[in-house]
Amino acid sequence: MSHPAVTVVIPAHNRLNYLTEALDTVAAQSFRDYEVIVVDDGSDEPVAQAAEAHLVRPRVIRQTRQGPAAARNRGIFEARAEWIAFLDSDDMWLPSKLERYFDAMRAAPGTDIFYGPMIPVDAAGRPVTGRTKPRHEGSITQRLFASCFVDVPTVVCRKSLLVEAGGFDAELPVCEDYDLWLRLSVRHSFGYIAEPLARRRLHDKRLSKSNMCRNLAVKSFMLQRFYQAHRGNGVLQEEPSLQRLSRVTFKAGREAWRAGHYAQASELLRTSRAYGRAPLRAMFLSLAAGTMMHLSRSSPQADQRLQAQ
Repeated sequence: MSHPAVTVVIPAHNRLNYLTEALDTVAAQSFRDYEVIVVDDGSDEPVAQAAEAHLVRPRVIRQTRQGPAAARNRGIFEARAEWIAFLDSDDMWLPSKLERYFDAMRAAPGTDIFYGPMIPVDAAGRPVTGRTKPRHEGSITQRLFASCFVDVPTVVCRKSLLVEAGGFDAELPVCEDYDLWLRLSVRHSFGYIAEPLARRRLHDKRLSKSNMCRNLAVKSFMLQRFYQAHRGNGVLQEEPSLQRLSRVTFKAGREAWRAGHYAQASELLRTSRAYGRAPLRAMFLSLAAGTMMHLSRSSPQADQRLQAQ
């Protein structure tokens, strides 16, 4: 039995209507040499049954709820193709997506991971205007560390690279994609297809927007971990990297403050100050967080009132 050219990996947790639309855009592809794997990640809705009935006839794999990173990793493991194309259940492709990417791949046989811009749309699929991040190709580590501009539904990557990198970090509840692109960028050049061929749906229930306090803290942790792993080896430039870490950690501390998590806020803000790029504002909030933490410890009733505000 011959293998397909590309495996389309779609993790799914509920969002049944969105998943059907995502599969419709795969079915509409002008490039036909693909297989589709849908990983039903502990859905409460009948995701598996709906996917199995779809005309693209995906392989459906069911697992207990483990998060998008583990779901994508399962899809990578089960893939029969040499190439993996990622599509999330709430995102969509334009009909020429895979065809354009395979044209680019044939033109650049030494490049093993490709990505491109995406079109932001609202919950109903209507285009949304907004700021577009600059995007880059080739050796992108420093620029990627400064700003995450690689979006999951645009990526097509050789399976062997993903396996070699250990896949997505399933311990990260968010930023698992950003983490993987950074790790891959250290050893591999990124190809760039300038034409927008994917639509990313911006809606209120996106995981990346569901818990900003946690999400920013995870982002801060992930970037610090990457910096510590690569400081001094020429992969990252120290000055702009420290500026980036200071800003991200400050934002995480500020969000923890707003959420009433004063111990976490104090620690994050101290870390931001240690990077030395936001000393005054970080110092002010750090002192305020320490004061609130002291008040909370001395008066549980006060802490309850503060948490309720």
